[in-house]
Order: sequence, then structure tokens, then C-alpha cells
Amino acid sequence: MIPPIVEQMRAALDAHDLDAYLDFFHEDFVAERPRHPGVLVHGRDEVRDSWAEIIGDVPDMQVEVPAAVQEGDTVWSEWRMFGTDRSGALLEIRGVMICGVRDGRLAWARTYLEPVEQAGKSLAELIAELREQGLE
Repeated sequence: MIPPIVEQMRAALDAHDLDAYLDFFHEDFVAERPRHPGVLVHGRDEVRDSWAEIIGDVPDMQVEVPAAVQEGDTVWSEWRMFGTDRSGALLEIRGVMICGVRDGRLAWARTYLEPVEQAGKSLAELIAELREQGLE
């Protein structure tokens, strides 16, 4: 069973309801991306900026959570986001997010999300495309 907070977050993001999604984050939320040391997300406004850009660029984005588990105040979840960006290219991102929950909202996260290699494209090519689009 997917923990309720994860399912509710997934549903809000899948519906492209950015305000509902942001309600799951504390104002002082901090996220790190260990693949990109030194690039931290601080606060709900930075979460908004990132997701507004992604939702705007991938208007048909769908979100799935194949698996998740909560132990105390820590949630481990596997995510899949996919759709077609405005250029017509397929975009799929998969990975794991580990989050800390405080008072029913996310206080911190470590995200391990990356683009899925599409047929005929290497991971390096996909990352280069994402960088050009400002999504990586």
C-alpha cells in the first residue's frame, strides 16, 4: 500500500495542481540531489519554480508511483513521470525520492531522479537535451 501522503502528492502532480502539490512541503523544506552536490532546493518557492517549469514544458505529463513505503517519519518512494514536451520529444524520468515528514508535510528530501534512455538516444544525449531545456 502506498503511504497516503505519497498517493496524495502523486495525484496532485498528475493533475498538474501545483498549489495542491506545494501544500505537502514545509516552508523551510530542503532537498538535495546527491548526483549534483551543492545544488540544493530551499523552500516551497524553489519547489514551485522547478515544477511550474516542468509542467509547463510537458503539458501531458503523467505521474506514477510504482512502490513506496513509510517507516516512522521517513518515506521511500519510486517515481515515474512521463509525457511529451513542447518540442514533441518523449520525456520520461524515473527514480527514487527519500523524504522526511514532519507534521504531515515534507521537511527534507534526497532525490535520485534521472531521464530514461529513449530508443536511439544515449543517457548523455538525453541529459544534454534536458540541460538545453533547463530541466536537469
